[in-house]
Parts: sequence; structure tokens; C-alpha cells
Amino acid sequence: MRSIMLAVLICAALLGLAACGSKEKVLYVFNWSDYIDPALVKQFEQQHNCKVKIPTYDSNESMFAKIESTRESFDIAVPSGDHVTLLAQKGYLEPLDLKKLSHWGNLDPKLLEKARSFDPGNQYAVPYFWGVTGLLYNKKNVPAEVLKSGSWSMLADKYFNGKQKVSMLEDAREVVGAALISKGFGVNDTSEQALAAAAQVLKAWDQNITQYDSEAYKNEVADGTTWLAQAYNGDALQQMELNKDLGFILPVEGSSLWMDSMVILKSSQNKELAYAFIDFLLEAENARANADYVMYATPNAEAGKLLDPAFTGNTLIYPPAEYVDKCYMIEFLGDKVKAINDLFEKIRMN
Repeated sequence: MRSIMLAVLICAALLGLAACGSKEKVLYVFNWSDYIDPALVKQFEQQHNCKVKIPTYDSNESMFAKIESTRESFDIAVPSGDHVTLLAQKGYLEPLDLKKLSHWGNLDPKLLEKARSFDPGNQYAVPYFWGVTGLLYNKKNVPAEVLKSGSWSMLADKYFNGKQKVSMLEDAREVVGAALISKGFGVNDTSEQALAAAAQVLKAWDQNITQYDSEAYKNEVADGTTWLAQAYNGDALQQMELNKDLGFILPVEGSSLWMDSMVILKSSQNKELAYAFIDFLLEAENARANADYVMYATPNAEAGKLLDPAFTGNTLIYPPAEYVDKCYMIEFLGDKVKAINDLFEKIRMN
């Protein structure tokens, strides 16, 4: 009897080991919300017999703070350019092994060159999408006379006084950057003169600002809770597809220009699966489908050839060269960024 029981226990142990060995792998992709086609995620899960979990964040600052402070092990993150530099300097990023990215060649060489401004040698970051920031509005609530200037200055328009119907992003670089641009400075200018001018502009805008939030506006402009909101162009266009009463403006003074990238964290427990996921998204057809879903400009040149001309010809997604010339890439500023962050906090907490 004892020998039979021993055999049963051994079999149970072996079955348990087999079950552990076949346990479904989980890939953690730390991302912005609504920033990947769910159908592609499902397709990857089926192809690789895994689960992809996508915890989200609403600002680069909160993303960085979570990576720096948490014990959770994310595999992939999707930071903007200046935070790629910061993560790399802190030693959190895995250097890319391009031999594991068979579709790397699909990326536009010109945009890879731009990416070197925050990732020298394209050592850590795989360009994901790029875009600009502007103003999303509800046509039912914002009259044409307010919109006709096409300027950032409409954030301070007297029409909005006391209505509590305007919002800006919860992003120091975007909010202060817009104020800097409105006064003729670049988004990376931290001189006393530039920040003093920006502070005056922000004080005027803040009289109309209800909240600084990077998520709620997506629904609130549509339902009339908010009438005018600083917005990322792709997020705005996603909402415009659902609601024809919405419009979007690229302010005449220019805007910030950003590029988000996929990076693999050194702490990743599934680096091979992370490479497979990134390479999957670099495939031309998958990159096309992803661009169609998120409505941002893709850095994938081969995907661009597959996109509908109506998409690539949309100047709110791909602004004309003369507008891009008025835009500023958000750069890593090191300790100088504290002056921008402090100004934002002062205005936000006022």
C-alpha cells in the first residue's frame, strides 16, 4: 500500500511540474491608454500562447515614478523622447539587440535619425508613434468667433470666464510648453525671461481651467462637461470619429512635437517575448492596423505605404512641413526641467 501511495504522490508531483512548465507566460506592457489596437494584442496572444497585460499611465512623470518605485516588473514601456533619455541614464533600459528585430528595417530612416536626439545610436528605443498637441473643442459649445484666431490664446478667452469648461493636460512639459510657444519661445527654453513670460500666460489661462487631466477630456468634451481641451492629436481624432460635433485645432503659433518609443526594461522577466511583441508590431500590416486604430502618425515607412491616402493626407495627423517647422521636439533637460515642473505645480495648485 505504501509503495502504491508513493507512486501516486510521485505522479502527482510530476503532473504538477508539467503544469508549471506549461503555465501561460504573461507580458506586461506599460502604456498610455487607448494606444494599441486590442485586436493586435489578441492576435499576438494567440500566436504566442501568452497573456498580454497593459497597465496604463496618463503622464511620463507618473510612468517614470512607477518604474522607479514599484516592485512590479514591467517588460515594455512606451515613454516619450525626453523620458527615454531619463530611463537610459538611470540604467533602467535594456540595450536593443537588433538581430532579434527582423522588421527593424521597416522604420523610416529619417525618423530614426530624429530619435537619435534622445536616444543616441538608437541604442534603446524603437519608435512607436509621433504627434503634436492642440485644442479639441465641441462645436455646439464653442462659437466660431472664439475659434477664428486659431491661437493658444483662446484658452484665456472671456467667453469661458466663470464657466469652468476648459481643461489642459496633466503634463508640465505640454502645459508650460504651450505657454512658451504662445510667447515666441521654444518648449525647451528655461531662461528666466522665457519662464517669466510663460508664467503670466499660464496665470491668465488658469482663470478658465477646470482641471489638468490627460484622460477625462476624451469623454468630457464629447458630453459637454468640457468645451475646450488641450489634447494630443490622435486622442482628439479618435473622439472625432465617434462624434461629428467635435473639432480639433493645431494652434497657429506652433506646438510641441513628440515621439513615443517602445523600450525593454532591464527588470523584464520575459525579454524574448518582449522582443517578439515589438517585432510583431513592426510588421508592416500590423503597424498599419495599429495606426488606423490609434490615429497617430506612424514612423513605420512600410506601414505608411499601406495606409489609406485619406489617412496620410490628413493634416491633423501628418501636419504640413511648414507647420512642423514651427513645432519643437520635447528634449531632455536634466536638472533644468525642475524650473518647468515648479512653474506647473505653482499654477496647478493655485
